[in-house]
Amino acid sequence: MAIVRCGLHPVNLFQAKHKYAGKVKPVGYPNTSAICGKIGCDCPGLVWLTEEEVLEFNKGNRIFDMHTQTVQIKTEDQLLPII
Repeated sequence: MAIVRCGLHPVNLFQAKHKYAGKVKPVGYPNTSAICGKIGCDCPGLVWLTEEEVLEFNKGNRIFDMHTQTVQIKTEDQLLPII
């Protein structure tokens, strides 16, 4: 499954649970809501793709599921009502 990491916290390819084969900029990068999943980091990140996801990317897919707890969403400063 895809994971988001910034340049300071790249995926350790030797310890990763999945075999990552490529990375891609999220929409709007670097002004994106795709934030590095490393705890305590708030830098925009790149989307790291597994071999299977790279194949899907090459077929034109541009939407990928994220691995649990590997991405944070950066929000605006104004809270909006839910009603």
